[in-house]
Amino acid sequence: MKFSQLPILAINTIAVIFLAPAIAFSQPERPNRLQPNLTEAQKQQMQSLRASTRNQINTVLTPTQKTQLESAIKSGTRPQAAMQALNLSEDQKSKMRVIRESIKTQRQALLTPEQRQQLEKSRANRPNLNLSEDQRQKMQALRQNTRQKISAILTPEQKAQFDQAKGQNKNEQGKRRGDRNMASLNLTDDQKAQIKTIREASKQEVQAILTPTQLQELQKMREQRGNRQDK
Repeated sequence: MKFSQLPILAINTIAVIFLAPAIAFSQPERPNRLQPNLTEAQKQQMQSLRASTRNQINTVLTPTQKTQLESAIKSGTRPQAAMQALNLSEDQKSKMRVIRESIKTQRQALLTPEQRQQLEKSRANRPNLNLSEDQRQKMQALRQNTRQKISAILTPEQKAQFDQAKGQNKNEQGKRRGDRNMASLNLTDDQKAQIKTIREASKQEVQAILTPTQLQELQKMREQRGNRQDK
């Protein structure tokens, strides 16, 4: 995976880490629940803006940081956690803020007043877990541990097939994509049982990390995701 092909979510996550939350317009082929109905001209302008932003960020990161970011996201690490692990210097953080403000202004200029209102309404209605730094670290460690356990169950051929399926099903999101990818592996009954046990244990650990209020917000997120996938 080349840096120029990294999801725009990774770019906008920089703003999440250092500034107020930013709206992540995803790649054209991956629907974004926060993205208003854009015209074809707007979609092309957004695509150009994303390319310009990637180029700007590309000049801020060192070669080592680019490689680290690419490797982390390719392995399944969430963009926010991947960016946090880069240990950006104060100068880099300052430059990222400038980039963020620039793309925010340009992006807003591309939208009509009605689209901006729609976007703000979507953001206001979006559930938010508001994880603490300690919770973020625990969740990241849990995700990595779960991936490693499942990977240990798969054969080399299944791992290769799974990686290929992830690329083919990248338009889908969340659990549906994961389930489809796993279904393509022709798992044995023993493997299915082991993976089910791992997932149940992971679910219990998530519940132990989150507060009751956060668990309610998480359930809302899952319900919204299910509704979008059923449409």
